[in-house]
Amino acid sequence: MFTTLPRKRFSDEIVEQMIGLIKDGRLKPGDSLPSEREIAEKLGVSRPPLREALKTLECLGFIEIRQRRKSVVKSVADFSLQNPLAKVIQGDAAMVVQLLEVRKILESWAAAEASRLATEENIQTLETVYQDLERDFRNDELGVDADVRFHLSIYRATQNTVLSHIASTLLALLHQTQRVTRQVMFTETMNKERLLQQHHAILSAIRERDPEKAREAILTHLDYAESYFVTRSSI
Repeated sequence: MFTTLPRKRFSDEIVEQMIGLIKDGRLKPGDSLPSEREIAEKLGVSRPPLREALKTLECLGFIEIRQRRKSVVKSVADFSLQNPLAKVIQGDAAMVVQLLEVRKILESWAAAEASRLATEENIQTLETVYQDLERDFRNDELGVDADVRFHLSIYRATQNTVLSHIASTLLALLHQTQRVTRQVMFTETMNKERLLQQHHAILSAIRERDPEKAREAILTHLDYAESYFVTRSSI
């Protein structure tokens, strides 16, 4: 992934290479970075310029540096979208519905594109995350994290880096709302089966390389979520 830098290169050149990897989609929102030692070895640099570069990337909003844990790539839309939108949406059912409507537009296109462009690795990831979701439901868990990963995997399978970053932010906005809504939804056991069936239909359509079927499956799922949210849930 990384290419060795000639000697006497400055930290800004490390920054440029890292941003290039993010732009190319080789580093995606949520991806963990290798350790400082591993990155330094691959780049052929010492730790000081690398640390300076990582700090710069953090200040620019490209990564999050975590103490005693691996640093992660952030959505480049976080600063411009997530913070103000989170405040607007929190506690406002009408705004959550509007967010779902935006997801319908983006995700119906993404599902169709994913059915055409997904690699075998993309499809395997979707299958694995679906199994995680199924296990969560069987264990009487809400499955919110697995659900977010499932839908984000669809966006990633479009091979569109910009859309992947935007999707990461949009799905993060729904995370807490989903948690509250599912606590209400799962008082009826049949809703778990319905959600599993809907996710499986999406997975199957993408695996079968059927764009129209994938688009319809996503819209069926999001229409159901919106309908249930409007009629039953309260934030």
